[in-house]
Amino acid sequence: MTRDPGHNPEKRRGAGEGHAERLVVIDTDPGVRWSLEKGLTRSGYNVVAANTVGQVLKIAHEERVDGIVMELLPEAGLTLEVLSSLVAAPQSPRLVCISVDSAPQTVIECMRRGAADFLTKPFSLAEVRGAVRRAMARESKDKMLYPSRPLTSDAAEPSHIVGVSAAVRDLRTIVQQVAQTDLNCLVRGESGVGKDMVAREVHRLSRRNNEPFVKVNCSALPEQLLESELFGYKKGAFTGAVTSKPGRFHLANNGIIFLDEIADMHPNLQAKILQVIEHKEFTRLGGAANTKVDVQIIAATNADLEKRTALGAFRNDLYFRLNEVCIWVPSLRERKEDVPLLVHHFIQKHAHYACDKSVEIAGKDLAAMSEYDWPGNVRELESTVKRWLVLGEDVLKPYHAKGSAYLPGRLGPASGTGPLPGVQASVPKKEPEPEEIVAALERHQWNRRKAAQTLGMSYQALRRRIEKYGIDKRE
Repeated sequence: MTRDPGHNPEKRRGAGEGHAERLVVIDTDPGVRWSLEKGLTRSGYNVVAANTVGQVLKIAHEERVDGIVMELLPEAGLTLEVLSSLVAAPQSPRLVCISVDSAPQTVIECMRRGAADFLTKPFSLAEVRGAVRRAMARESKDKMLYPSRPLTSDAAEPSHIVGVSAAVRDLRTIVQQVAQTDLNCLVRGESGVGKDMVAREVHRLSRRNNEPFVKVNCSALPEQLLESELFGYKKGAFTGAVTSKPGRFHLANNGIIFLDEIADMHPNLQAKILQVIEHKEFTRLGGAANTKVDVQIIAATNADLEKRTALGAFRNDLYFRLNEVCIWVPSLRERKEDVPLLVHHFIQKHAHYACDKSVEIAGKDLAAMSEYDWPGNVRELESTVKRWLVLGEDVLKPYHAKGSAYLPGRLGPASGTGPLPGVQASVPKKEPEPEEIVAALERHQWNRRKAAQTLGMSYQALRRRIEKYGIDKRE
């Protein structure tokens, strides 16, 4: 991390004394080009607008240029090769890319070729000014810079689900479909994948979005306390109940209640949850009258509910009532192309940890993080970004150690190195052979979700392997 000393267009290494920094702006949209030219001129820069590739290359290689704001549009000749040529110009101008394409691979490639920042259309003039200011202040070309303050709510992505991968697109589609119903939903996936975010996204898109979203962690409290937390109690219901207290179901009326870690709920409470689902009512502790309630229930777990049901640890009837719709959340290793966007998202979210310093991440670091398997999923990535904001680039060095103990799946240190902070190494699961997949499918009458559970993989991973091996149902 480096400090942003503040920017003065009159004072930049390489610019002559008393001369404003010279910028070249190239965009195929005349309106955008005019807006950028006028806006940056008002900020104190000497701005030249270009509308062809040849014009901007001529200016960059024959005249003094301190910075370039360039639209990336291959069909207009504004390609990554042009970007490289501009960065290599004699004055070594700082370059800010703008594009409608925000795919992670595009962002990473721009950084590898020397761009200082990347903005996605549409953008505000304030965002461009900030990007140019940070680009001119930076010391290294192989850096991606971020502001020291989080994005405003207007600029932040409205969705709770961040990513552009095929797995995330499928997830968004399912979430949108579920949100149009009042069906109870079971959200499943490994620990740390973001099941909470999926539940919140369902609420955001549903007709209940103006009503409460109430979360309850079913593993955080013992049975008696969890019962009073869920259903509330009347004054005098037990020793210490000096006042009446409404329960979470009452608070969530007309909205959504999110029951996290549902597999850890005691069987006695499971029966009461079933009553709420079937009769739309419950009784407070110490109360006599039933309380009517209209809630949609979203439950989440990373446990094997089918196995728990078979063992009698989880009620079979409750399982089917909660599992009216099942949403499987993919692991981060199944959508590695989303890592750069998630890193950017968490930098914006936790920028306050940088203590009012501008922060920058090298393209090589971002690429290395995209290669890592993230056994702790999105939660591990978020924790890593927070540590990086506080401690700096040393936090990211282990992610470059390909083949070392830092890669997931290694049991212990290699060459004197240890595992990443906060990461517990585990034995990697062997990818099942086609014969094993067929056997699991046949065992469960070709029910892919149950077969995936048996094989220890997600539904999406099993589906990809079925397609990969060309496995068809045998009659």
